[in-house]
Formats: sequence, structure tokens, C-alpha cells
Amino acid sequence: MSVGNVQKAPTGPNKPAERSKSNGAEEPKSQFNPRLLWPDMIKIPDNPWTFTCKEVIEKLGTNPQATAEMKRCMEKCLIYFYTVKKKLNLLDHTYTAACILFFRYWFVYGLPHTLTDCIHVSQAILVTACKTMENNRPIDAYVKATCEFLVKDLSGLRTKQNMDKLRWDVRDRLVESEKAILCSFGFDLNIENPKDLIEEMFSGYYRFNRDYDLPEEFKLVFPKILQEARNFIVQAVTQPVSLLCDGYTFIALSLIYCGLQFKKLVDKDFRFPANFFSDKFPVAVTAQRFEEIFTDYRIIEENFFDLKSNKGDKLEISAADINSVIQEPEVPEECPSAAANPYDYELMKSGEVKQELIDHIEKRVQELFDRTVMEVKKRSSENPSEVEPAVKKAKI
Repeated sequence: MSVGNVQKAPTGPNKPAERSKSNGAEEPKSQFNPRLLWPDMIKIPDNPWTFTCKEVIEKLGTNPQATAEMKRCMEKCLIYFYTVKKKLNLLDHTYTAACILFFRYWFVYGLPHTLTDCIHVSQAILVTACKTMENNRPIDAYVKATCEFLVKDLSGLRTKQNMDKLRWDVRDRLVESEKAILCSFGFDLNIENPKDLIEEMFSGYYRFNRDYDLPEEFKLVFPKILQEARNFIVQAVTQPVSLLCDGYTFIALSLIYCGLQFKKLVDKDFRFPANFFSDKFPVAVTAQRFEEIFTDYRIIEENFFDLKSNKGDKLEISAADINSVIQEPEVPEECPSAAANPYDYELMKSGEVKQELIDHIEKRVQELFDRTVMEVKKRSSENPSEVEPAVKKAKI
């Protein structure tokens, strides 16, 4: 039966408006409005991801054997993140994001029963972190690195097994697990990654346009403290400290710790400038609050992983110790977490760009240009054929 001449009535938003002739007047009826279902601005879900130390410890359970097995699987997953980061040359930002997402997933959903399944979940978390923090890698790169890790580091897999079959299985599981991970988090990827935030907070823009009024002696030593704080963050995320505090609090914690170490080892008179934290952080920094966080951090270390990067007794930091390096205003007791947000767009949109920043950017661009030219010359000297293209044959 031919249906070529049958014409269907228009439907959906392109359908002509029907008019009512009641009372002798033609009035258009309401139509489908796509903007009600797809608004101009979509709000990303933002869920609280911080918990008390007691809640985190209780997640380990009370069965010693089951707890030991769980921690063994968790530690293997963290080793997987570090191994693949090295193989794929991922940023520290991606590594810290993967650790944060991993501990969030563990806290809410727990881990699969087998170590292989844990690695599959970790692979999806690492891919999600990479897509969030930097340029994504080809899927085959993740699959190859994961297969090599499974065969090399897991005793349950024999090295002689069919690698092609394993790669297809890992690839299929990645696609499935990635969808499950995104749905499990409710598409909430607002990680507040401290390693990423610390680079933004103390980038060239802020150094030259907001922090120009810092004391000169502090500006000389602060880069060293800042570098140690970056190392502190990368090491600390291997423990579930990210479940205790948000990203900005994590950065303040790292700076206070490194400031105290600098005071102890280098300069006994060192202190952060007055209002340093209140001017730069959208969270309140008080000695009492951070004494509690350091105590919780030490308890977390004692109950989770025995790593070379553990701080141990160095985390026994009192409120008096913290007050010896910070100079912050008193916070009202009725609202201890209140703090102004220095990154509010309304406060930043009309900021002045100083000549020092322009000169700094020009210098960095020139350094990048010179480095690129040197790399091209080096490759050219190693492969002369790349410089002298082959002569094309004349078409007959």
C-alpha cells in the first residue's frame, strides 16, 4: 500500500496555533514552550561532600578481616591512579581529582567485592577526573594502561591470557562504569579540587593585581611555602582527608602546616601577614577550627593507610601553634563559618591590570616561544628528513 501522498498534520512546536471562536473572538491557545524544559541556564547540582571524622571512621566497619580487605582494595586503587597518571603523563590536578571522587564514591556506595571490579570502577573515576580537569586521552590509552596494570599487579590474572579479549572486556566495562559513575554522583562534578584551586588563587593575575601590597620579606619566602603546600595536597589526598573539608579549607590547612614547618626549620619569627587568609579565602580560618581538622587528619592516618607520605606526630598541632603563624580577625561565635568571598564576580569584574602583570605575561610567552623553537631545532637535527620534505613526483 502506497502512503506517499498521505500528509500528516503538523505536530509539536511547529504546529499552527489553533484558535477558539467562542464569543466571536479568535484567541491563540497556549503552545509547547521548550524553554520551560530546557532553560537558558542549567544549574549544576551542588551537594555537601564533607563529613565528620567519626562518620568516615565508621564507614570502615567493625569486622577487622573485612576492614583489612577493604583497605587493601582501596590502597591498590590509589596505586592504580598513580601508575596510570605516570604512564599517560596526566596532571597532578587529575590525580587529586580522581582520589577525591574515589573517596566520595567509597563513602556513599562502598566498593565492589572483588579487586578487579574495584579497578574497573577506578578506571571510570580516573577518566571522569581527566575529562573534568584537562584534555582527555584516547580511550585506548586508558584501556592499554589498565590492562597492563591488571596483568602485572594482580596475581589473579595470568600473563599468558588473551590480551585482546582482556582489552575488549576492559573497554566495555569502562563505557558501562563511566555512565554508572556519573549517575551515582548525580552529575555533581563540583570537586573543589585543592590542587587546581591553589594554582588559581596564587596565579600571576592575583600575584600582580591583588597581592602587590604584601610585605616584601614575605613575598621572598612565600613561593617556597607555596610549593611545599602543593606537595602537601598531593600527598594528603591519598588519605580521605577530602571528606573532612572543602577545597579552600584544604588549601588553608596545607599553608598553615607548611608555614609552621618553615617557622620551625628556617625562620622562628615567621608569620603570615595580617588578614592574609580572610582577604584570600571564602572560608573562616580560626585556630580552634583548624586544630580540630589537624586532629581528625591524624586519626584518619592512623585508621587508614600506612604510607611514606604520612605526617604522623607532625599533625599534633595546637591552637596556640596555629595562632603563632596567623593574624586573623575574631570570628563571631554565632556564625563561625561566615566569611566574605573574595572571588565574587561583582568584586572582580572591574579590577585593574597592572603593568607588572603585562610584563610577566610577555616574559612567559617569550620563554614558551624560545622553548618551542629549541625543541623543533632538536627534533630537526635528530630527523633531517622532517626538515627536507621529499620531492613530489610530477604527474603524467
